[in-house]
Amino acid sequence: MQGDVVARKYARALAKVCKSDEIYQAYDFYNELGKVVALPKFRAIVYSHIISRIEKLNLLKSLVNLPHNQYANNLLELLVKNDRILLLPFIASELKKIINSKRNIYEAILSFRESVSEDSIRVIQEKLGKKLGVVLNIAQKLDNSFDGIYLEIPELGIEVAFLKDKFTQELQNFILKAI
Repeated sequence: MQGDVVARKYARALAKVCKSDEIYQAYDFYNELGKVVALPKFRAIVYSHIISRIEKLNLLKSLVNLPHNQYANNLLELLVKNDRILLLPFIASELKKIINSKRNIYEAILSFRESVSEDSIRVIQEKLGKKLGVVLNIAQKLDNSFDGIYLEIPELGIEVAFLKDKFTQELQNFILKAI
């Protein structure tokens, strides 16, 4: 998605110039604006050519509490000026990733055919997090397309897959070699 790539650049630039406490303020600010942008009525306003950019900017500023962060305000003005208001949710998401990486917290996705108990997820979080030296937040995703377990931590570039068919095939090969 091109929106993600552009938003990542904006978020990294903002994080680079902000102090650590200002990044939290900017995230809260952009997260609230991102929720507003998700509303269909607001999207109609954003796409409207009748409403000027200045009016759109004033509307956005009136909807949430402005942070005392000049960089976050400047970025908002730049986004409105370049008709990139719809990037606000993506920028909030990227800022969240930046904050989490500084705090050593990472999001993981566990794909499984059936629902996994919360206790099992907690054990995986603790053990794998301890092994990697990070704090993991695992979200569960049900996927009937394959028979096995798939764990992905995108920010760390880690993918772990255990497929039932592959295990059965390797077990058969091992038994045949042993005979």
